[in-house]
Amino acid sequence: MSSYCYVVFPPGKQPTVDEVREFQQFAGALAGQYAWGAARNDGRLTLAIDAASYQHVRRIDAGFTKLIDRWERHGCESVDHLPFVKNSAALKPAPSHAWHAHDGRESVHTRRQADQVAGKELAAKEAVARSLLAVERTLANYALLQRIAAAVPYLLIALAAVLTVGTGFYMRERLLNSGRESRQEVIEREASGEGSGVGVQRGE
Repeated sequence: MSSYCYVVFPPGKQPTVDEVREFQQFAGALAGQYAWGAARNDGRLTLAIDAASYQHVRRIDAGFTKLIDRWERHGCESVDHLPFVKNSAALKPAPSHAWHAHDGRESVHTRRQADQVAGKELAAKEAVARSLLAVERTLANYALLQRIAAAVPYLLIALAAVLTVGTGFYMRERLLNSGRESRQEVIEREASGEGSGVGVQRGE
């Protein structure tokens, strides 16, 4: 079991000045075993309280329980496990009129602020997603160019081999079908001519 209990505030929201003063009244009962900071994953304001002290004070002091319940009605959540970064500067108390509850509902002003924060967070997430997609497309194009570049030398070698073979066949066909007498035909023709010449001389 975790040794701490974490009260996590909604994004962009802070306890009021009066609520911080009210919480400080329980510092003695909690034996000072608490710290203000932020959630490491999303930066939300977080109050870390020693779990044993937290449960003990909730049992013996209705005022402490009422304060925690009020924060939870405003959207805070209590969790047993959270990546927490201690940072007292994360606490920036809001004016006492920053959020009010009426029949368990937040004021229009508070809801509007929450909607604005949520809209900005959504826009930021969309921008990050677009950037990641652009990077992924760039990497894919680069990988394709690398594969093409690796294949080019082999394509050139294959093309050179085809051209060499084609040139050899072309030259062979030109030599075989050029219309000129072959060496054997020249020899036979010359031999035939010499024989005729000798025969004529002998007749004389």
